[in-house]
Amino acid sequence: MNAYDIIIQPWLTEKSMEARSTQQRLEFIVRRSASKDEIAKAVETIFDVEVAKVNVRNSKHGKHASVKLAEGHDAEDAAMRLGAF
Repeated sequence: MNAYDIIIQPWLTEKSMEARSTQQRLEFIVRRSASKDEIAKAVETIFDVEVAKVNVRNSKHGKHASVKLAEGHDAEDAAMRLGAF
C-alpha cells in the first residue's frame, strides 16, 4: 500500500504540538485498517526518519497514530517539512 494512502492527515492540537518538541512525537489520523508496522513504514518513507514506537487509538475523528521518533531524529524538522510549524 502507498504511504500516502495510510497517512490521511496530521493531527495538530496544542497537546500534539507540545509533544512534538518535548517527546519527539508526531500525530496523524490514519486509515482504520492500517497496522502499526504499516504506519511506521509510511512515516519513515514520507519524512525520512526512523520510528521507535507507534501507539494507536480509535476515536470519533478516526484512527489516531502517535509516532515516537528514534533518538537522533528531530520531530521539529519533520514537522517543518510537513508545513506544521
